[in-house]
This record gives sequence, C-alpha cells and structure tokens, in this order.
Amino acid sequence: MRPASLFRLAFVGTRSDRARVPVTAAGAAVAVLVLLCCATVLSIEPAVGRYHNRMLTEPNLLLNVAVAMLLCSIPILFLVAQCARLGAPARNRRLAALRMAGATPRQITWVAAVETGLAAMIGAVVGVVGYLVGRVLLDRPDPAGVRPLPTDVLPSVTAIVAIAVGVPLLTTLLTVVLLRRVAITPFGVLRQSRQQPVRAWPSLLLGLGLGGLVSTGAVMRSEYVRQGGFGANRDDLFVIALLGCTVVMLLGLMFTVAWIGYRSARLLLRVTRRPSALIAARQILADPHAGSRSFTVILVVTAFGAAAMMLHSWLDTEVAVRTAAMLDPALGYDTPPLDLGGTAAFRSEVRTLVDAVLVSLIGVAALTLLIALVEAGVARRRAIAALVAGGTPRAVLVRALCWRVLLPAVPGIAIAGLVGLAGMRAFTTTATAGWGRTVCVGTPAECAGPDAERHLEYRQVTHTLQASVPWVDVVAVMSISLLAVLLVIGASVLMHRSTTDPAELRAS
Repeated sequence: MRPASLFRLAFVGTRSDRARVPVTAAGAAVAVLVLLCCATVLSIEPAVGRYHNRMLTEPNLLLNVAVAMLLCSIPILFLVAQCARLGAPARNRRLAALRMAGATPRQITWVAAVETGLAAMIGAVVGVVGYLVGRVLLDRPDPAGVRPLPTDVLPSVTAIVAIAVGVPLLTTLLTVVLLRRVAITPFGVLRQSRQQPVRAWPSLLLGLGLGGLVSTGAVMRSEYVRQGGFGANRDDLFVIALLGCTVVMLLGLMFTVAWIGYRSARLLLRVTRRPSALIAARQILADPHAGSRSFTVILVVTAFGAAAMMLHSWLDTEVAVRTAAMLDPALGYDTPPLDLGGTAAFRSEVRTLVDAVLVSLIGVAALTLLIALVEAGVARRRAIAALVAGGTPRAVLVRALCWRVLLPAVPGIAIAGLVGLAGMRAFTTTATAGWGRTVCVGTPAECAGPDAERHLEYRQVTHTLQASVPWVDVVAVMSISLLAVLLVIGASVLMHRSTTDPAELRAS
C-alpha cells in the first residue's frame, strides 16, 4: 500500500473516527507537557536563593516534587490511553470494510497505527511548542534575579526527544495491542477474548498490599533498622517495598470494585423490577470489569488524596510535638527556643499546592471517565437505538446510565478513600520529637557562683503524640470525587440523545 493511500485511509471514517483524532491529539499534548515539566524539575541544580519556592531549592524537597509530578503524570497517560480507545467498534467495522475491499491484515494494522500515531504525534508537537512558549511567557525574574518557576532550566535535547517520541509510540503500541484482541475479517469483527467470570479471590490483593504496607512501616520503626539494619541499601529496599505494596494494593482495589459491581448487579436483578435498574444490571453483568477500568484513574486519585490528607495531619502533629518537647517543664523554657512559625507557614503553602493538584487530577480523572462513557455509548448505540425504536422511554435509559455508573462508583470511591487512609496511617500513626538543654540544678546562689559548672546537667526530653485521623478531610476528598462522577453523568446525559436516535440503526 502506497504511503499516500495509507494516510488517506487512516483519516477517512465516521464521526467517531473524526472525534478520536483531535481527542487523542489533545491528550497526547497534555501528557507531553506534564512529562516535560517533570524533566525540568529533575534537571534543576539546587541552589539557595534561585527560586522563591523552597521546594525548588532544597535537594530533598526537590526530589519529592519530582516524584510527585511523575505520579501525577500517571492519570494523564491513562487519559491518553482512553482517548485511543474512543470509537474502537466503529473503527473496527471500518477496517473490516477495508478487508472486504482486499486489504491484508498487516495493512489493516498499519492503517490503525498510522491513524493513532499521527494524531498523537501532532499532539506531542503541540505539547512541546506549548512548553517552549510557556517558558518564555512565564519567565519573570525579580530585580534580584529570583524566579517563581524554573523557567531558566531546559531539559536535555535527549530527554525532550524521548518524551516527544515516547508518548506517540506508546499510544500506537496500545492501539496495535488492542487490535490483536479482535479478528477483522471481510465479514465483520469477531472478538477473540472470552469473558471471564468475576472471582472474589483477586480482591485478597487489597488486603495483601495493605498488610505489606503495615509490615513495612513496622520494620522501618523497629530498633533493628534504627541501629543500621539492612546496610547501605536500606532506603532503596524500602522504596521498592513501598512501590510494590502500593501497586498490589491498587490492583486489589480494581478487582474489588469489579467484584462489588458484579455482586451488586446480581442482587439488583433479584430485588427490583424497575426497567432502568434491570437494564443497568444486565449491562454490568455483560462486562463486569468495564466499571473498574473506567474508574481506575478516579479511584487511584481518591486513594492518593486520602493518603495526602493523612500525611498533612501527621505533619501538623509533628510541629505540635516539637513545640511540646521544647516547652517541657524539665527544660525550663518560657517560650520555644526555635520559632516553628516559618515551618508551619511553609507546610501550609505546600498543603494548598497539594490540594490544588488533587483537584486538577480529579478533573483529569473525570475527563477520562467521560471519554470512557462516551466510548461505551458509541459501542452500544445500536442496542440503545433499538430499545428506543421499540418504545423504551429515553428517561428510562438515562436512569439506567446513572445506575450503571453509580453502582460500582459509590462503593469504589469509599473503599479507595479508606484504603489510601489506611496505607498512609501505617507510617504516620505517631509523631515523636525530642529536645535537649543544659540546665543548672543547684540553688540560684550556686548557679551564679564560680562553681556553677559543677551543678550543670544536660536534660533530654522526648515527646510522642498520636496523629489524629482527618475524617473530615478524607470525606471531603471522597465527596469531591463523587461530585466529579455526578458531573460526568450529567455531561454524558446531554450527549445521550444523539446515541438514542433510532436513525443510528442505519449508521455504519
């Protein structure tokens, strides 16, 4: 097949195909922009007085910022992956028509790869251009040369090229892998995957991950580790254990939500006779894992948000316990010898920034869910149009959509919040701080005399406080996530009329 024909066939299709290209390009642009920002942070050389924000000047805080930004890029990559799946059934039918016209399976794969790859590449170029333009527009140093953002740092050319090429390449590979699950023949599209029953035992991964985090926290606080156990590789081992337990816990969360949705749908079939609930239950039973796949990003963000709230509570407790240790009566201080106001103010700024990032990630998760619902609506549009043509009211189908989304979403968000809280609680149960001072234990005359050194004594105190569980903040995170889901349902309802048009029965 000639390149000109390949490009023409890649971008000629139905309205679903025309919508997938700009959406994929937009998702790739955002992903490239976020990853370039991560590369910029990793390229910073810490120096005091270089930036207004302390998080960009201290090595430890800078590493935390880089890790946090890399974690924030995960939902963006999920968004790009979901964009690439938009309108997959319509694309597969179009490719089947090309097979009927004489195209080989390899040519079909090339057409799909070029379509997705070029759309993602356009988005990557837009992301790189937006990053370079943003560096110029946001570069506003004060008279002393201190900048609010690291706009004077540019990642290496290798990193920029790797990001700009890597995102479209991963998106294209995902499309090719998904295409391998269907057999595109001249007579139609045949699914090669068989629906597996939902089992309860994979949900044990959730308990295994939580147990691993609790055990890792206990080992980190043990006397053996405090005395230098595990040698020089101790920190690396703990990071690997934390990442492994977190991944296992999140996988368990996904399987648990799928199992809860499956069992809830079966229960709903037995206890209700409402048409909307019955339609929703049958749709969930037809693909129980679709809910967990659609809610993956918002569940992960909710878990991370609950963990961040627990961490904020522990940091506040840590400031309080340090103050209590300094004001211990045994030390004789009337006022704290060290002003922690600057630390508290800095942590307050960090908390505000973390809250803003969480809200942004919930917005990205909501956009991913919206695209998933649109993709599901496009895939089911013939069945839905047939229901409408048969006399089913559109209001019943709208209520069925609400049932189908909320049935796994409500328990899933609640479990995600509790899992994130429990995971962080394993490391932030208590806060301990100590302070020491040399005091004179003699009489005032002895302490003022020439032999005062004989009456000096060094006193060391240690205080421990239990960090409070921020239930209000955790519930607020879960409420915001649920509100985002409700807004997504409202937006998908607005687009629902086009998919319920009986004319869709004639659509290709």
